[in-house]
Amino acid sequence: MDYIYDLETYPNCFTAAVGSVDGQESWVFEISDRRNDEKHLRQFLKKLYQNKDRMVGFNNVGFDYPILHYFLTNKNVTSECLYEKAMQIITADDDEKFNHLISPNKRFIQQLDLYLIHHFNNKARATSLKMLEFNMRSDNIEDLPFEPGRNLTFDEMETLVEYNKHDVYQTYLFYEKSLGAIEFREKLSQKYDRDFMNHNDTKIGKDYFIMKLEQEMPGSCYRQLPGGARKLNQTKREYVDLGDIVLSYVHFERPEFQSVVEWLQTQRITETKGVFSDLPEENLGELAKYSTMLTKKKKFKDKPSQEDLDEFYKEHPKGWVEEKVLKSKKISYYGMWRVAKNLNTVVDGFQFDFGTGGIHGSVESQVINSDDENVIVDLDVASYYPNLAISNRVYPAHLSENFCDIYQDVYMQRKSYAKGTPENAMMKLALNGVYGDSNSKFSPFYDPRYTMAITINGQLSLCMLAEDLFKIEGLEMLQINTDGLTVRLPRNRKHELDGKAKHWEEITKLELEEAIYTKMCIRDVNNYLAVGEDGKVKRKGSYEYDGLGWHQNQSSLVIPKAAEHALIKGGDVEQFIRKHTDKFDFMLRTKVPRSSRLVTIDEDGEETLQQNICRYYISKEGEKLVKIMPPLPKDPEKERYIGIDKEWNIKTCNNVKDFRWDIDYDYYIAEAKKLVDVLK
Repeated sequence: MDYIYDLETYPNCFTAAVGSVDGQESWVFEISDRRNDEKHLRQFLKKLYQNKDRMVGFNNVGFDYPILHYFLTNKNVTSECLYEKAMQIITADDDEKFNHLISPNKRFIQQLDLYLIHHFNNKARATSLKMLEFNMRSDNIEDLPFEPGRNLTFDEMETLVEYNKHDVYQTYLFYEKSLGAIEFREKLSQKYDRDFMNHNDTKIGKDYFIMKLEQEMPGSCYRQLPGGARKLNQTKREYVDLGDIVLSYVHFERPEFQSVVEWLQTQRITETKGVFSDLPEENLGELAKYSTMLTKKKKFKDKPSQEDLDEFYKEHPKGWVEEKVLKSKKISYYGMWRVAKNLNTVVDGFQFDFGTGGIHGSVESQVINSDDENVIVDLDVASYYPNLAISNRVYPAHLSENFCDIYQDVYMQRKSYAKGTPENAMMKLALNGVYGDSNSKFSPFYDPRYTMAITINGQLSLCMLAEDLFKIEGLEMLQINTDGLTVRLPRNRKHELDGKAKHWEEITKLELEEAIYTKMCIRDVNNYLAVGEDGKVKRKGSYEYDGLGWHQNQSSLVIPKAAEHALIKGGDVEQFIRKHTDKFDFMLRTKVPRSSRLVTIDEDGEETLQQNICRYYISKEGEKLVKIMPPLPKDPEKERYIGIDKEWNIKTCNNVKDFRWDIDYDYYIAEAKKLVDVLK
């Protein structure tokens, strides 16, 4: 049986709320000035241990269980002791937090952590239970009712108990939404006799691939040290010469692309991050002719002396000096120079931007349609980065060429399983996780040369395809991204595209997958809509509202829905929004740190304190929402007031019962029109 639980710790009050997932039983244990359930809690936990039950929580592996473990391994534990243990965990540095973790083989009771399963421990995906309550559209979003560290009154303890029970219920709701992920991990753990239960998706894929490598090449990923410890095998490099990693089949006819390859062949890098950004004109060589450049400047204090000029030109050999006459007739002098914000080249008006993560480029602010004369074609490379490594025998040096054979075996195994099966899903994760981990100093795949070989050749290979497609009369490049490109061309030239795609596949030994779009609405490379022949809509960036991740902000979804209604169906934004009946689609959320306060301010200037995580909607009859931040050192007496949606009035709606249909529709209409009008 699974039991959902959550702990709350204050100096004079500790509570543990628990509920069975079948909804039949629930408990609250308290150790405080007014109650001592220590004995009952020990008996309850012993029962879970004997029955081999599982405890489910949110960040319980990192916080709740270490406290319970401390409780179980010590006698006469007080609320103050438990609070001190909690503070040790909370205030620990990132490295020190690991010292508080209890390894799975030492836990008295199995732990399932929804926080870890969904990878919320990754900074880019960090999500609190309160944010999940917003995204789950919970009826009531409750933040911690009392400031941490204070002694509670008996009445406040009662409030804390209710809050603790609320968090358990919300964790249960998220548990229900996570059942697919849990069952997936249970099946994998059973099949491979390995504990995948608290692994995020990426870690599942990585660990599976490591398992396969170790089976075929024992000791390839880790080497055993005396005493039973193990150490990562990696390939660390002082530098990587990019000219050595360009594949032999890479060839271009156009100087715009040739100059990119020539530039790459002169580069020796000592790190993989930021190597393609802020490139001075003098360092680009011939590529500068074809790159989009930015002009930068710095002001001289006075008319520059020869010494000033010599110093400036030494730093910026292709720079120049400009004079500006002010209204006062005084002359200001500026040193000017050009840089490429990122490595790029412009071909027939289309800009190709190169990066360590992949290539990208897009037309902007356009609506493009397929019609009787023209068709939009999207070409994606199947499992691009894995197959690039497999086909060209590219591998982390310490793993040897056998890595490619095992990689291919995993790829073929995945194809043998139907989509939607746990095996197919896990092998997809295994295939895709290797490239990202090859740039991680904590991974057995680490080899910067491998990382750069894959990303650079991936980008150059797509550019080869693009160069050949540019030869088709009437073809327009619409987008290019990490693993594919999208074009619009005359229908009577489609056979030419098919032939060039097949030729590219023969050269690269890669496979292209084709999709036909009937319409694309493109704001930029990261924000667009694309409609397939089957009517399905692909949504990106600001136009997304369906299938959003739990870590993403799901505020005011009526806005992208209205924009899509207008752009795809030709409907009216204002009419759609005014007739929309889902109140949750109008709600927004904000969060302020505990060092700040969140208040509403009415027309008389009266402030009302709000909880730090707050749900609200835009209302004509509302108040101003303001974040109050601590003073800066230069003005220690003055708190900083920062308005949130400051041009509008809001009403808080943490309890959905507080919602009224007094919406200020003008806000939502204006925001939706921004997504529509930019494309007209």
